[in-house]
Amino acid sequence: MGQGRTSRSGWVAGAMLTLLLLPADSRAAGLTGSFASGKAPYLWEDAGEIRGAEFDIVKTVLRRAGFELHPRAMPNNRLIATFPDSDFDFATGLQPSDLPGYCHTSAYMSYHNIAITRRADHIALNDPAALLHYKVAIRQYLYQDLGLDRLGTMPAYPPGNFTEFTAQDQQVRFFFAGRADVIILDQTIFQWYAKRLDLLPAKQDALEVHDLFPAKHGVRAAFKDPKLCEAFDRNLAAIVADGSYRAIWRSYGIDDVRDPGK
Repeated sequence: MGQGRTSRSGWVAGAMLTLLLLPADSRAAGLTGSFASGKAPYLWEDAGEIRGAEFDIVKTVLRRAGFELHPRAMPNNRLIATFPDSDFDFATGLQPSDLPGYCHTSAYMSYHNIAITRRADHIALNDPAALLHYKVAIRQYLYQDLGLDRLGTMPAYPPGNFTEFTAQDQQVRFFFAGRADVIILDQTIFQWYAKRLDLLPAKQDALEVHDLFPAKHGVRAAFKDPKLCEAFDRNLAAIVADGSYRAIWRSYGIDDVRDPGK
């Protein structure tokens, strides 16, 4: 009996030592988070696998904090409506006004939204109100995110001449098919899809960029647990400091991204 107890004790001690020697990722607790897909190179799905710079940033931050990421792709409108009763630990790609009552992290990346037209159409966009005269393709909820609903010169909701998209590859195709006069989206997303869909015009000056929204559009994550929210910010700062943040962007061929908060 004594020998059996010693043997079992030795086995338990060995198992504990093995566990301690395992890589941190294999022992990490899992966190489930939502991501809005269809916005390469920030995030998209490829053969059922989630890829993109935003995904890699969040995954790297959480790994540094000791957590394994379990991602799920979901449209933000559905996520916001179901988040309180869901099993999600956090949601990404949000504004401070989204999901009130939860802890929002610092902005971990930002978009630069622009309006693009075909130069041959001779469209003058001196201010956002001029958009009311044209057919506009815009990402879903970007109208509100850009504050167009609060300008006073624009309706409170997207007017009938605006077509909203959840998948931005479809938005880009829509514009190049001539079904919209103006497309409003992040500059990097536009270039990414236009190049990969082989839709960029041969003439470099065939398109005109209208910088109607010069302010950077920072996005954040919202956590149900404030301690996890604080841990995210600490480890976001850590990957910026050690160069991992910029390395992620470079892996997608993007070199001109500023560090968060700059």
